[in-house]
Amino acid sequence: MAPPVVRPVFGALARLRHARVFHPRGVLLRGTLETLAPGELPLPPSGPVVARLSKGAGLPRGMPDILGLALRIPTDDGPWDLTLASASARVLLRPARGWRRAVFSSLVPYRVAAGLRWILAEVDGPATPVARIELDPPLGDGERPSFDPMLHSPPGARLYPDWLSRLREPAYQGSRAGRR
Repeated sequence: MAPPVVRPVFGALARLRHARVFHPRGVLLRGTLETLAPGELPLPPSGPVVARLSKGAGLPRGMPDILGLALRIPTDDGPWDLTLASASARVLLRPARGWRRAVFSSLVPYRVAAGLRWILAEVDGPATPVARIELDPPLGDGERPSFDPMLHSPPGARLYPDWLSRLREPAYQGSRAGRR
């Protein structure tokens, strides 16, 4: 059980910022996904995705920041929102200046049918890719999905460890409530 203060604190921070607590502004893109290793993750064989690139603190251009890559992947069970951040060694957040050299990580593993799996994304691709995603130019005004890995994940994929999910859920709830 998460401390009861988590949701109200994140709600207050979102209200003060008039935006998400983390990754306040971003650029939306459409793209396509091609699954290269079926069974590793509960991914469709191929299909459309929506992506959001953002800076964690929203610092001005050129300043290092924690970069974010959010993906909304349609699955048979509804959308799967993967949120990844620039990192080194899978679990350590790492500020970056540019998108092309950053390595993105789920920071914690997902429990899936194949076991515990870390999700990493690189522009040039990891040594053994599970999927390939190609993104198109940014979208204009219109669709503004709110990526939320706590609300949108397939039944076959859960963040691990469970206690962290229980802590993240009220943080996301507070941030959603504070933006309204």
